Amino acid sequence: MSQTHITFLMLFILVSPVAVLADEDSRPPVQKFSIPNQVDTTYGIHNYIVEVLTRALSLTEQEYGPFLLVGEQEAAVQSRQLRNLEKGVTDIVWMISDRDREHQSRAIPIPIIGGFYGYRVLLVRERDNRFLHSQKLVELRQLLYAQGADWPDTRILMKNDFNVEKVTYKAGFRMLQRGFVDAYPRAVHEALFELTQPIADGLTIEPYTLIGYPNPLFFYVASWNTKLADRLESGLKIMVRNGELQSLLESQAFYQTAYDVLAGRTIYELHNPILSDTARVAVEKYLDFDDVLEYVSDSTAKKTPPQRFQAKQ
Repeated sequence: MSQTHITFLMLFILVSPVAVLADEDSRPPVQKFSIPNQVDTTYGIHNYIVEVLTRALSLTEQEYGPFLLVGEQEAAVQSRQLRNLEKGVTDIVWMISDRDREHQSRAIPIPIIGGFYGYRVLLVRERDNRFLHSQKLVELRQLLYAQGADWPDTRILMKNDFNVEKVTYKAGFRMLQRGFVDAYPRAVHEALFELTQPIADGLTIEPYTLIGYPNPLFFYVASWNTKLADRLESGLKIMVRNGELQSLLESQAFYQTAYDVLAGRTIYELHNPILSDTARVAVEKYLDFDDVLEYVSDSTAKKTPPQRFQAKQ
């Protein structure tokens, strides 16, 4: 074969459709991960969590390949989200940790929003004079609280001798407004958003009290999805170690506003009897002892942040 023919053959291989297709086929396929849809009450939390998720997956892209997050069309209650995980309808969800959930699905044992969900303020009626002064723990236990029937917080409060009326999310506001319950414990960022909505007309945040307990928020995947679990844990560990997760959390408007609301309050620390061993280890490993809104990372491991809250039993 002449040199001219050899050159022509090489050019044909380089530009032929067959060669292009072969090159495209060698690329790793894009993995599509289905995640829950946003709900109004998340007050920026959803966008933050999706940003954390996107970053964790991006940091592991070289090892695991490209990805695409796809939001579900309809919002689902938490129990249904867990069922959807095992059926393969949903790939990744995020929820407060508890033992039952971690028996049903696989938790990624790294808190994704610090200890944020471990603090509860009380929504009360604006004209309820009982809350014009600080309440002692014995007084708080005499009140009746609204909580969701399937929320882990409900069981935590009941196990700590609080009186709880199990209701749906919206019914909790109506029952409080009508005086059927005394207070509605909410995460501070939730309460701040809800007070801007008609659903919370006539309500306010009680100014003195914080109810606190270890209550980490985890990503969950199906129990059988080991590869995705390993990928998420690997990415999140990188974000904790290099301080990126802390920086991202501190940059959020909901975090900055909520931190200011928490300052100066008395914390009543409660026992969390439904906290799994996995979650307990994760809280101790990744969250700062003096300030559980902060992660321990390479940049903060030797730092002692100021204690802004006074804890009481």
